[in-house]
Amino acid sequence: MKQKQAKAATRAYYLVASILLVVLGTIVPPCIAADLQLEGFQYIKAGNFNKALNCFNAALKEKPNSWVILQNVANCQMELGHCEQAMATLQKSIEIGGLHSTQCNNMAAVFQRMGDAKRALNWLSLACKLDPPMRDNVQVMAAISKLQDPENNPSGSPATPDYLSSLSRAKGWTKAAMPIKVYVRPNQQLPSFYPAFQSSIRDAFDQWRTATGDAFSYKFVDSSDAADLVCDYTDRKELISSQHELGIDGTAEMLIKMDQSPGKGTLCVLVKDGPGASAFRSRELVTRCCLHEVGHALGMGGHSPNMHDIMFPGALRNDQDKLSERDKETMRKIYAAGGKQISAR
Repeated sequence: MKQKQAKAATRAYYLVASILLVVLGTIVPPCIAADLQLEGFQYIKAGNFNKALNCFNAALKEKPNSWVILQNVANCQMELGHCEQAMATLQKSIEIGGLHSTQCNNMAAVFQRMGDAKRALNWLSLACKLDPPMRDNVQVMAAISKLQDPENNPSGSPATPDYLSSLSRAKGWTKAAMPIKVYVRPNQQLPSFYPAFQSSIRDAFDQWRTATGDAFSYKFVDSSDAADLVCDYTDRKELISSQHELGIDGTAEMLIKMDQSPGKGTLCVLVKDGPGASAFRSRELVTRCCLHEVGHALGMGGHSPNMHDIMFPGALRNDQDKLSERDKETMRKIYAAGGKQISAR
């Protein structure tokens, strides 16, 4: 897995929010609708997209022909995993207000959530044509670069029983390496979250282990020196990666041995949206990120093209903290191969 991926894509798509705060002052005059939108943005900032959607829908009743509000509704629908609805809402926004770069940004995000990199790239490129200064934005160009990278946008079928053909490398740990030794490192700035993070890491390993029929084993150890995999957690996004998958706030860096099998590595997951955030992320969200990164650490090099799989390269459903059947079948086949390389592009 390439770890220097475009997490900056998230910021590019969320340029929408910052731009709209300015647009509101010129398109929607001070009224209840504007207040509802501002409240909606506060909920977005807090990560509560259900309440944000309620605010924007209420604002839409006040201003039913506002392309801006429709765009905000679509953004929330996308975040909640309702991509088809989001697409339809954005199309209505375009019909009412004409085509704007912010709508293109959101449409690109929707298609990326759906695993359609080609159309996502087309929409983001169109945004740059409508707003040429965007091509000077490092974050936007990083998002375009990510969409052009086949490693992060697998082309396999999202309906097959597994996604081995979509992986650039698939080779599990050998029997001689068992049990895989895991060290969960306490964060001295976030000591209270340590038990919860350790539990999420254990849950992630147990789900993958059960999926393979106990084809691999692991154990926790007391020091990083004794570990094959060191697991960290943080509240600082800059320590995760400046460029990573949309919505997957974690990284896994692995040493690949000469025989292409996994070696010593590190894993880090964002558990709080900044040092000043009022609360930690939900257990479901943390476990979801742990499952994704542990999947890489266990030998999955690459991603799934199906947004319902844990190994999809972008944000998943908000409630998804379990492996899909495709995730399980893919990992089963990797470990059934007995340490042999079983897929290649």
